[in-house]
Amino acid sequence: MLSLLLMWLAGTSVMPLVVGGAIGAVSLRVLRPCASTLSRQVCRAALAALVTHLVLVGSGLLRDGAVLDYASTLAAAVAASVLTCRRARR
Repeated sequence: MLSLLLMWLAGTSVMPLVVGGAIGAVSLRVLRPCASTLSRQVCRAALAALVTHLVLVGSGLLRDGAVLDYASTLAAAVAASVLTCRRARR
């Protein structure tokens, strides 16, 4: 049972990590001036996207690959990037 859970987790976490990381990397160019580092932006955006995806898909609210799943993952990554930039300015 544990191996099945780990296989599902590995299969479903690729998309949010890639999308979140890409949004975090691009956000340094878009959200100017942003005093945050590239690694911090990428990590926080990817983590926010992954947690949002796992909560929505893991709880059964959305199916894996649904349009709302992609939209919520994108929104979480963008929100995390904006918050990271705003906190770094202070």
